[in-house]
Amino acid sequence: MANEDKKDFNAMLHDRKDMPKFQTITDAASIKKYGGDRMYFAPPIDYDAVMKKIPYGKVITVGKIREYFAIIRE
Repeated sequence: MANEDKKDFNAMLHDRKDMPKFQTITDAASIKKYGGDRMYFAPPIDYDAVMKKIPYGKVITVGKIREYFAIIRE
């Protein structure tokens, strides 16, 4: 990444950016791809918390993280 020495990654991690939020999508391709017409946008710190729960040496995909958020947000 460019200018890494000038970025404050801890600040970016804790920046909530008006999240969490839900958005209704109308694009048919996106609805088919993600399986619904509502999308949940989580702040970066929530993604970090989920990734920290994964044991060392194990792998989690973005799709699995999305499924996790979908289950706990219903």
